[in-house]
Amino acid sequence: MKRQGWIILILILMLSSCSSAREDDLDQYIKEVKARKVNSIEALPTFIPPIKFAYPEIDNRRSPFKQKEVVVVTVDELAPDTKRPKQRLEQFALDALKFVGTLEQTPTIWGLISLPNGEIVRVRAGDYMGKNFGQITRITPTVLSLEETVRVAGKWQKRKIDFNLNAGK
Repeated sequence: MKRQGWIILILILMLSSCSSAREDDLDQYIKEVKARKVNSIEALPTFIPPIKFAYPEIDNRRSPFKQKEVVVVTVDELAPDTKRPKQRLEQFALDALKFVGTLEQTPTIWGLISLPNGEIVRVRAGDYMGKNFGQITRITPTVLSLEETVRVAGKWQKRKIDFNLNAGK
């Protein structure tokens, strides 16, 4: 218990050593700062908007601050000719048609295409078939090749398709 008494006494002496003499200096500094003259902030100047200038429309001159209108006509070289008359086999999807044989009349090789109703039709290189502007490019005894023009992401593209000879019924 004696020990606790000494500890309390030491703590009291330490706290009492923090005298108000230092606080007096601080109080005096605060009073000096508050007594200083405060500089006032200048008011914002009044803004006068500029006079609007209208560019004369005489002689069809345009404002130099307006973007010039540009008319761009793009021609897609791969676009199919939509004005040509459609051929008979263009009304059928390619998966409905079958390549069933060839006929050869020198110098022309004809391909034989079976329609969904069983009718056989002769075709030659340059003819069109299928719904995607497919043009026959080559006919051999076992393969009929055509090139379709399809629209992908807004652009026309060509793709090649080969029909193999369908020897079944």
